[in-house]
Amino acid sequence: MNTEKQFRGFILTRFFIILILTSIVEFAVVLLTNAYIVPALIRSFELDSLLNVGSADKLFLIAFVLLTSSLVNRILPFFRISPDGINAYLNSLLSDQGNGVVEATRTIKELTHDPKSAVLLILAIAVTAIILITPYVIAGIIFSISVAHEIRVIEREKETARRKEEKRRYLMISNIVHDLKTPMTTVYGYAKALNDGIVPEEKHAEYHEAIMAKTDRMNEVVALLLDYVKLDSEGFTIKKTNIDLCELVRSCCAFSFTDIEAAGDEIDVEIPEKPIFIKADNLQFTRVINNLITNAIRHNPSGIKIKVAVTSESELSAEDVRIFVADSGDAIPDEVKEHIFEPFFTGDESRASDGGTGLGLPLSNRICEMHGYKLRLVQNPEVNRYHLGEEYKKAFVISM
Repeated sequence: MNTEKQFRGFILTRFFIILILTSIVEFAVVLLTNAYIVPALIRSFELDSLLNVGSADKLFLIAFVLLTSSLVNRILPFFRISPDGINAYLNSLLSDQGNGVVEATRTIKELTHDPKSAVLLILAIAVTAIILITPYVIAGIIFSISVAHEIRVIEREKETARRKEEKRRYLMISNIVHDLKTPMTTVYGYAKALNDGIVPEEKHAEYHEAIMAKTDRMNEVVALLLDYVKLDSEGFTIKKTNIDLCELVRSCCAFSFTDIEAAGDEIDVEIPEKPIFIKADNLQFTRVINNLITNAIRHNPSGIKIKVAVTSESELSAEDVRIFVADSGDAIPDEVKEHIFEPFFTGDESRASDGGTGLGLPLSNRICEMHGYKLRLVQNPEVNRYHLGEEYKKAFVISM
């Protein structure tokens, strides 16, 4: 869709630019043609009696009137209609141009009875016409070439995007296999050890817990993957209802409080007491806020501060509303930041099994897009302009 809009914008912009330039060039060409080319052609073809014509448009008008009169005089009598009225009107067109044109008309009528002079006259008119339309022909060629070039550029970009998407899909499949294979290998190893009886009795509970933990990990990966695919599936729509955003965010903070305490982190909540009502899918948007808080817990060292804030520029309506999930952890490197919303990207080449699935942020971003909201990451120094606190180095911002 964006490519189509850009192409339409390019077509319109290029068309008007070329049209303006062509008009300027055509104006100059008309002046030069009237001043030099038409007189030069008349002299070259020994038609000096037409020098009083003065301009190419009058020459064309004379030719048009004579040709039309000739056709009228031939066609109308065939249908038993007198052409006198039409001839009188056509002659009045010439009379309005002055005596010089009328005299030139008589001369041209006389020349048309001389085959050689008629050919030279037609040739002079043709050369003048070619000169006058040349700027438009050149403009058309330039416009066509520029459009063809732009189409080739778009096609190359589409091909590059297709290959990139194909590579991303292959990488996604590879990451899915990796994220499932690692816990499956552990589960198989522990289960085989238990089955072979080589695990001491006092270790059975530990092995069973490990198997359950790895199984939960696999379920988490599969569930998130299904959710991500479902959002992109045809026919899936979000169900917007009128919800209190402040209460929703407040509930998410309460839900995550135990995990925040377990990680040794602190949470600072800044939510207006007055309700802010928005149209959103309660289930999906709750998932977004929970994912952002969980991301702050998982991808930062223990003991950080997390801030969840809701702000609104207007107290009377839900306009310019922003949700912030900030933390005091280290800034994210630029090379990681560029890919942070890509599926299965964790910023960890080893892809340790406890580092998250790499689907939480892409899932949150997709849900925000479906709502018409924008999710982005801001870091120092940009994050300072939101006045969240000097200790916070980065924040995920949802703009509505």
